Amino acid sequence: MENYEAYFMIGGGLSTLGKLILVLACGILLTKQKNLATILMFSGSVLSIVFSLVIMLGTTFSTQGGSESVVKVNALGSLLTPLPYILFAIGLLLFAAKQVKKQSQNS
Repeated sequence: MENYEAYFMIGGGLSTLGKLILVLACGILLTKQKNLATILMFSGSVLSIVFSLVIMLGTTFSTQGGSESVVKVNALGSLLTPLPYILFAIGLLLFAAKQVKKQSQNS
């Protein structure tokens, strides 16, 4: 019999590690170049951790209200979860456009 709980724990740990590395990288980038793009990337990476924690806690506490409460929290989570990634993606797009523009001016 497989221990699926361990898989979920390891997966959650790897996900958290990836998010923390992303926050660190965006923080370093933000200290080197403070502009709208890096602020959006940093904000998106931090919010992804915050939203994950809020949704996890919301799911945990909603179990006391029954299955309908759990479904409501998960539905709300499915709407909120992509928002930080959209912020990060917009920031990355702006950052990439700025870098391409800078390189084409230097050529």
